[in-house]
Amino acid sequence: MKSKAIIWKELLDLSRDKRTLAAMILIPFIGLPAIALLASGLTYAQTTTVYIEVLDKNSTDIARFISSQLISYAKGNGLKVNVTISNTSPTNVYNILLIIPKGFYGNISNINGVGIVYLKSLVGSIQSNEVESLIESVLGQVENNIVVNRVQKLSNISGIKVNTTNFLNPINIFTGYYLPSGKPATTSQVELSFSARLLEFSLFFVANPAIVFMGDSILGEKERKTLETLISTPAPKTTIIVGKMFASIVIGLITAIADSLGVIIYLSMIAQGGLRLTAVLILVTFSVSAMLVIMTAAIITPIVLRSSSLRSAQAMSYLVMMIALAIYFSTLFVDIQRLPRFIEAILLIIPFTHAALAISNYVLGQYLYMIINFIVMIAFTLIGVYISIKAFNSERLIVSK
Repeated sequence: MKSKAIIWKELLDLSRDKRTLAAMILIPFIGLPAIALLASGLTYAQTTTVYIEVLDKNSTDIARFISSQLISYAKGNGLKVNVTISNTSPTNVYNILLIIPKGFYGNISNINGVGIVYLKSLVGSIQSNEVESLIESVLGQVENNIVVNRVQKLSNISGIKVNTTNFLNPINIFTGYYLPSGKPATTSQVELSFSARLLEFSLFFVANPAIVFMGDSILGEKERKTLETLISTPAPKTTIIVGKMFASIVIGLITAIADSLGVIIYLSMIAQGGLRLTAVLILVTFSVSAMLVIMTAAIITPIVLRSSSLRSAQAMSYLVMMIALAIYFSTLFVDIQRLPRFIEAILLIIPFTHAALAISNYVLGQYLYMIINFIVMIAFTLIGVYISIKAFNSERLIVSK
């Protein structure tokens, strides 16, 4: 009965500022997709200008081929390109300048000749770098056509029939993916592995609300001068701590779900169809998120209880947030399971690591390891609760400044 009263009181306290609570829920849910829309809209609105200066009159058809292929490639990548072909130097500033010098056609027509082109990009243009890569791909296609023609010429001169494809590609490479168990990976698992990395990174946004609410639940009450009244009630300290944690977890879960949905929508938009989600993966992600909120609240509670003020608690909580961010940001580029043993062992000591590993282990089909990750998070939660109960000192909380 006392627990219900404490929990109800904490829920009312944490939800007292409805505008702030609504902002914490709606801003990430609406703001992140809005950012993705803005970024994609600005990207599409920007046109990359390309100037092809053809100083070799015999290379005009090649320049036209490069132009048509570049426009096609750019469209497929969601980019807008405006190509100008001329035999004079440009009078305006262009994002990319491609120069085909005199003698280019003669050099590539000669069986031993080497054609030279000059590709220049405007400094500081991200869009230019993407289009430059597309131009290099088109030039690679031109280069391949030149090599095929040369092989055919050599074949005609020697009188030996040559299969051009086999001659230029003497090795066939058959690629595939496999799981840590050694079994072949399905197409779905390969696609989900990319999505898992993005979902692991999004866990940072899940952990943050629990840190904020837990600090306000205890030290915020101290600053409002209501902590003495609460402590003077017959409720034991275990009930008070668990009640505060439970209320923070409930509010944190609501905010975390909104954050997660906002991040998933955002990642889906910026990945341009590359993000694959399944019902089970979403369920696993939300289960991990819920466990992460509970664990984070349990970890942050001893820090809050030992802090003299809300500001000092926020300073220490900031350190915890940075550790979580470091872990989840690293998952975008690093396979934790493939790191050297001593580095992996250090990371496994950090509780936030297991939340990320739970998602990746599910995708890799390592369900036993995923269960172990959940068990470890539960263990860290129980340890946090135990330390919180031991660290609870009502006199210190009241008199500390």
